[in-house]
Amino acid sequence: MKVRDLKQQEEAREEMRGVMRKVRRLAPGQPDDFAINEQQVLLRMFQRVGGTIASVGLFITGLALFVGGIGIMNIMFVSVAERTREIGVRKALGAKRRAILLQFLTEAAGICLLGGSLGLGLAWLASLAIQSVLPTAMSPTIAGAALGISALTGIIAGFLPAWRAARMDPVEALRSE
Repeated sequence: MKVRDLKQQEEAREEMRGVMRKVRRLAPGQPDDFAINEQQVLLRMFQRVGGTIASVGLFITGLALFVGGIGIMNIMFVSVAERTREIGVRKALGAKRRAILLQFLTEAAGICLLGGSLGLGLAWLASLAIQSVLPTAMSPTIAGAALGISALTGIIAGFLPAWRAARMDPVEALRSE
């Protein structure tokens, strides 16, 4: 049933209730054995379900970023440890801490951007596959934000290893093998 004006909604609901009670042959004292569903109620329910799904998705995404950040940090710590001699040579030749810091931060951000690009590509392919069943669209703004967050994750995760590399003593770094 549809009303022309929202002001008539309550009146229409009561009229519908009366018709249903008559069809079901309910006496005046008996409770209703039917329900009248309204679009707003269904919309509110879908919004709650959608909000819950979005919250769970955001939690899983945050957890994946955290775990990925730890993985990138470990990779960068290994990279710094393996390249200690190279860092020592660069510092002995006059490389500034800032240059070494930026080198390792750029590497960490690059690794994360590569992973983010691969994930975005897979999401795009999945959205193309799903498009035959559900309407989907990949917003360029969201894709750009995803790549930005990916690079930021790399910078944050790579900061501690890069800081450690930049603070190395050149003499100690050249002694290691």
